[in-house]
Amino acid sequence: MFASLNATTARIRIGRCSKLLLSTGSSVGVVCSAGAKLRRSYHNDRRSRYDRNNTQVAGKAPTPSHGNPVKLKFRTKGSSGIEITNTKMELIYGFSPIKAAMTQGRREVYGLYYQGGFMGDEPRSEMDELIEMAQSQLLPVKCVSRSDMDNATYGANHQGVLLKVSRMEATRVHNLGPLVNGRYTLDLATGEVELEPRRKFPLLVCLDGIQDERNLGSIIRSALFFGADGVLMSGKGACRPSPIVSKTSSGAMECLNIYRVVEAPKVLAKARKNGWSVVCATVVDADSGKSVPLQRIPELSAPTFLVLGSEGEGVSQDILCLSDMNIHIPARADIPSYIDSLNVGVAAGVILSALRFAGE
Repeated sequence: MFASLNATTARIRIGRCSKLLLSTGSSVGVVCSAGAKLRRSYHNDRRSRYDRNNTQVAGKAPTPSHGNPVKLKFRTKGSSGIEITNTKMELIYGFSPIKAAMTQGRREVYGLYYQGGFMGDEPRSEMDELIEMAQSQLLPVKCVSRSDMDNATYGANHQGVLLKVSRMEATRVHNLGPLVNGRYTLDLATGEVELEPRRKFPLLVCLDGIQDERNLGSIIRSALFFGADGVLMSGKGACRPSPIVSKTSSGAMECLNIYRVVEAPKVLAKARKNGWSVVCATVVDADSGKSVPLQRIPELSAPTFLVLGSEGEGVSQDILCLSDMNIHIPARADIPSYIDSLNVGVAAGVILSALRFAGE
C-alpha cells in the first residue's frame, strides 16, 4: 500500500509488529518488520557506542598503584565522569556534610566534584567556599554534569557537590570505664582511649537495632546538638554510618563519635559495674514500676546510656532487664490506639532535650 505523503521517518508500534514509514520522495513506502529485529539492532548500536566511550578495558578491573585489582563500584562514561574504584571509598554529598568532613579531618579526602552552572537552594558563595577549601587542601577539583551527579547519588538531593572520601565505619567498643577526675575510658578494638565528657557526666545514645538510615541521621544530629558524647549502635541488621546518614544529619555524623557493639547486653552489664546508668525509652508501661513520664525525669548523677529501640520492636528484653529507669513521652491529647509512640528520630530529640545532669 502506498500513499502520496511527504513525511520524515517515523515508527508506529502496533501489537508485536513495528511499521516503519520510509520516505521515498513524494511517496511513502510501508515496510513491516519484526519488532524484535528493530529492538536488537537498537540495543546493539547502544552497546557498541558504550564500548567506544567507556574508559574501562573489558574484562579488567582498575588496578591501584599500591596493590591488587579492586572491584569496580561505580564508573561513568567519559573522562569527566565520577570514579569510585575502591570499596573503601564512598561519595558524600550536600554542603553541610562536605564542609564538616573537610573541617573535622576524620576521613581521608580524595577529591571534590561540583556541578557546573548549579542553581539550587543555596547561594553560589557556598559552592565557592567548598571549592576554595578543597584547593587549599590541594585536593583535585572537577566540574561534572548533573547527570553524572544524579547517577552517582542515585537521584539524591546532592545540592550540586560531591566529595570522595574514605568509607566511615563505626568503631567497636568492648568496655567502658568509670568516670574518674572528670574523664572516662573506652576499651576499643583499636586500643584504649581516655575522653572528657561534653557535659557534667558522659552521655551515650545506644541504638538497639535501628535500621532506617534517615532515623539514624536524625538521632545523630540531635545527639550532637544536645551534648551527647557519641552514638553506640547495636542489634542485628542495624544500618551503618552511610552517606545518606551523613546528609540527613546535616553533617553531624562527621563530628560525633560513632561506635558499635556486638553484644549490647554484655557491654551494658559490664559498664553498669563501672558506675554507668541505663535509661530506656519505652511506651507507657504502668505495670513495670519503672516507667517515668518525660516531665518527671529526675536529674541524672552518673554516666548514662540512653537506649532507643528499633522502629518495630522497641528496646529488646535483654536490655530492658538491665534498665535503671524506663521513660516515656506522654501524649498531650487523645490518640488512636494504633499510634502509641513517636518516630524514634523525633523521640530522640524530645528526650535528649529533657535530660538533665545534677550540677548543670
